Amino acid sequence: GVGAAGRAARGTGLVGVGVACFALAAAAPWLVRYLALGLAPDVPARVTDGALKSPWVLQPVVAHFSILSPSWAFVAMPVGLVVVALAALAASRGRVLAVRRVPAWRSASGGVAGPARYSAFGYANVARHVLGNVLGNRQEAQVVEDPGGDGREGSHVHVEYRAVVVEPVEAYLYRPARAGFLRVSRWARRLQSGRLDAYVAYMLAALIALLIVVVALS
Repeated sequence: GVGAAGRAARGTGLVGVGVACFALAAAAPWLVRYLALGLAPDVPARVTDGALKSPWVLQPVVAHFSILSPSWAFVAMPVGLVVVALAALAASRGRVLAVRRVPAWRSASGGVAGPARYSAFGYANVARHVLGNVLGNRQEAQVVEDPGGDGREGSHVHVEYRAVVVEPVEAYLYRPARAGFLRVSRWARRLQSGRLDAYVAYMLAALIALLIVVVALS
């Protein structure tokens, strides 16, 4: 289904990001040599080559500066992952690989049974109320009676359900910013009177303010 496809896509993306990080760490010495070729006209080659302790190991260029070499990280991170996985497997005596099967939408904690187990509605209801406080949604249901429009006598009655959700960015950010911008725009349009003496007065006021600032800073 769509859920399985979405999980597969997310998993592929995470794997791709991890592989990209390892690939960049492994290719770091080649990257330094490539950048050295471009910087050669301005930066001496010995400066960039100083970052290479060996053909495959990077080291800090500045003395007494500690940094994790990406070349060693490419080796240390997989080794650390394997060590942690083996330690977890040994400490749990293989239980870490066991799959616990529980009913759908039920608590997977041990010893939880009966009404204490949460259902799909109980799980979603909390999120619905929390998001309702933020989004300010309003819901209403009303009975609507429509006259028969198919030529037969009588009327059709149905329930109409309406839900209104407030967009936080629009309500709390965009609309106040738009109102402030329009207020400043109306104030600026009032200054554009078209009178030359008013414009000269504006320039004189700006010059006096600039002189005050210069004197205060000096």
